[in-house]
Amino acid sequence: MLKLMLGGLKAGLRQPYLMLNRRRRRVVRPLFLDYAVTWRCNSRCVMCDTWKSGPDDPVSGAPELSVEELDHILKRDADFLAAIKKVGITGGEPFLRPDLADLVRVLHARLPRARMSLVSNGLLTQRILKTLGEIRSFFPELVFSVSLDGIGQIHDTVRGVPGAYDKALATIKGAQGLGFTVTSGMTISEINHDQIEPLSQMLGRMGVDFSCNLQERGANFHNRGQAGGLSPEQRARVRQDLARFSHHFYMDNVRQQLDGAQRTLPCYSGYTSYFLTPFGGVAVCNLLGEPLGNLRETGFRDIADAPETWQRREELAGCTCWSQCEVKNAAASAPWHVLKWLARNPHKRAFLKHYAKKAGVLPR
Repeated sequence: MLKLMLGGLKAGLRQPYLMLNRRRRRVVRPLFLDYAVTWRCNSRCVMCDTWKSGPDDPVSGAPELSVEELDHILKRDADFLAAIKKVGITGGEPFLRPDLADLVRVLHARLPRARMSLVSNGLLTQRILKTLGEIRSFFPELVFSVSLDGIGQIHDTVRGVPGAYDKALATIKGAQGLGFTVTSGMTISEINHDQIEPLSQMLGRMGVDFSCNLQERGANFHNRGQAGGLSPEQRARVRQDLARFSHHFYMDNVRQQLDGAQRTLPCYSGYTSYFLTPFGGVAVCNLLGEPLGNLRETGFRDIADAPETWQRREELAGCTCWSQCEVKNAAASAPWHVLKWLARNPHKRAFLKHYAKKAGVLPR
């Protein structure tokens, strides 16, 4: 618990420094990096068109970054990336890359102090468990996440793949058998709006940490305009089910926003966090896909300090999105906003217990 509190204090002291440097247009070393290793995907999700993408950049025709290219970039930009605390490895479906274990190996070797998570749809159970076994030999602390969008047929319908639910469960259990910490996330839609309670209960019995988010539109999902909304009745059901997660900063704020609350958390995307595309492009976040530059051609710091990047940051100053990946990074950069939320929260003990478990301070 002391370690958790000290980490929070350090982050709190960092926030004024970040705010001051941002106002003075001084670039800082990033703290968070999300890296989509491929856009290819073997799901056919109703809320996402990423699966329609191929292995090459549709604009330039460039291939995905190779292991050797990634190693070169991380070595070249080691000074600028020295403060990275967390790396999120995502896709597409990362396990469609046969060299995924080597990509993780390079990331861990070049960023040894960074915590890392790896997100999958869990369909390729045997390949996934074989790759995870290899990763465990050098990085057992990796957190593995499998997306689940409902129980049984509901999940299969959302993912567009028959048998997807059974495969995802087998993958979760197999990863737990290997000793990995496993989490699971759900994307709320009109199809599965009533699945929050049964899914969270089932995963809780398995010892899997659960979270959920609303559908999003953006570059990482290749679905501009596709993500549908919830009816008033469905929104009411979601708000009701999210009420039991009042100790969870992200999900409690999802509920509050469904009630009409406005985001007050400042956006630090493209400042303390960046999104890396499969082809080496650097974007401010996973929703805004136009790269600020490409690491194959330009150093990370030069991209981060370019006039175009500062212009994009100014455009994001009033961002109201609640994208889970970006919000988690922003909350870690601006913890005083989390403390304000916690001060009004009647479930402080449950909050501290939940995040102590996530930090490994308490057993799950």
